Amino acid sequence: MIRPALTIAYSVVSDGLARIELPPASPSTEILVIVQGDKVAKPKRKDVRVIHLASYGVAVSRNAAIREATGEVLVFGEEDVTWLPSGIAEVLATFDDNPRLAVLLGRAQDETGELRKRYPAIREPATVWNSGRVGTIELAVRTDAIRNAGVSFDENFGAGTDNFLGDEYIFVADANTARLKCEYFPVTFSQHPKDSSGTRFGTDADARARSRVFDRVFGWFAPVPRALLWLRNPVRFGSLVRGLRFVTGAFPR
Repeated sequence: MIRPALTIAYSVVSDGLARIELPPASPSTEILVIVQGDKVAKPKRKDVRVIHLASYGVAVSRNAAIREATGEVLVFGEEDVTWLPSGIAEVLATFDDNPRLAVLLGRAQDETGELRKRYPAIREPATVWNSGRVGTIELAVRTDAIRNAGVSFDENFGAGTDNFLGDEYIFVADANTARLKCEYFPVTFSQHPKDSSGTRFGTDADARARSRVFDRVFGWFAPVPRALLWLRNPVRFGSLVRGLRFVTGAFPR
């Protein structure tokens, strides 16, 4: 059996399966759907493999995708993500042209075709200093390299946990720690509606979760990058008290 070049892995809860807009079937692409919650009927397509998990949390689902994917390259999606064929083709070509590349950070656009963020214009290394805003649909990984290095998503972070963000950034940080080659390329390969919980500041829960992400990535050094982030735009945290709590990591219990 020929190994597929690509696995597209969707993470959904049970009622989200019916809302997935599946890409056209292709012998070079495996579709993997990780369903959390009630069991549901599998789509009537031979190229779609459905895995049910009893547990919740998007990081748990993405780790299942890493374990189960058979494609050489793996991308992560949700029910409201659309994949851009030309961008996906460029991602696969980039991995072919860069055999040591393990983690690719790219770009996503919204439903109007506008880029969702301000992205760098040129290729650059992806490190703990420039990858804090990465989203899952901007990630593509070389499956074997990730599995062989034992890199996975931290299941204490991400949607479905108290620390409901930052799992993608931690993943890139851990890949760097494992000495895997991580790079950003100005390739747009996914589309997602504008609204996203990961882009909102201004609540205690948000500041606490972001503070814990820095603890996880930087350890004892975390107050320094937290202070740098706060000083760049203190207004985003909503109040001076909340900003100082973010920097120090001292939140009321």
